[in-house]
Amino acid sequence: MESTSVLYEKEGHIATITLNRPEIRNAIDEEMAMAIEAAVDRAGGDDEVWVVVVKAVGKSFCAGVDLSYLVEHASGTGEGAVERGVNRNGHIGWSAYRLFSLEKPTIAAVRGHAFGGGLGIALACDIRIAADDAQLSAVFTKRGLAPDSGTSYFLVQSVGYAKACELAFTARTVDAAEAERLGLVNRVVPIEQVDAEAMRMAQEIVQQAPVALRMAKRALRRRMEDDVLSAFEYELYVNTICGHTQDLAEGGKAFLEKRPPRWLGR
Repeated sequence: MESTSVLYEKEGHIATITLNRPEIRNAIDEEMAMAIEAAVDRAGGDDEVWVVVVKAVGKSFCAGVDLSYLVEHASGTGEGAVERGVNRNGHIGWSAYRLFSLEKPTIAAVRGHAFGGGLGIALACDIRIAADDAQLSAVFTKRGLAPDSGTSYFLVQSVGYAKACELAFTARTVDAAEAERLGLVNRVVPIEQVDAEAMRMAQEIVQQAPVALRMAKRALRRRMEDDVLSAFEYELYVNTICGHTQDLAEGGKAFLEKRPPRWLGR
């Protein structure tokens, strides 16, 4: 049975993966993460797909982890949800790695919020087109987590170490104009044009030779692959430590209750 939280379409040589939980800003739970992975694998296994576009239904690209899911699966010490992440196929952050690992060019059409794991999914794509209302945030520390979904690597790669530290430590939100200036996105367009611009670029890319496209991507990221895998694995390690803290459960509850978190430091 196909997922309704992630839609898959193919038109010509372009596959489109659409995040479809607009009622909660496309926040990701375990089922949705696995649906993203399945869609990526489907595109990767289809020789007639040369380019993949990742977009979203609604006002936001992806708000990151579904915090109601996180709180529901966390024990009193916050262990449950992160401990489930030991299984890569069920770990929300690893859906971004699966996307990064795809050998075909990928384009993200980012609108509204790209927070936490949603930022990781966007940064895992090769090219990012942002709507002028886009807001990006490595929000993890505000929720009691360390960077996840590859953001510990992608942020440094995109903006440099010092700026990546600023974004990770403060969890501040970056608007579309600043995101373009920092190199987090390739270009900014009016919101009503963001999906069309991503498709326009995909159409431009599919005019090129498909094997050459795959080899170009392989050459460009050759020195990145081991580093990215190590980053994802280390993120899992540090977030397992965070998962044993009461602060993880508190971060999710504080957000859902719309109040400042009361950190305990344990």
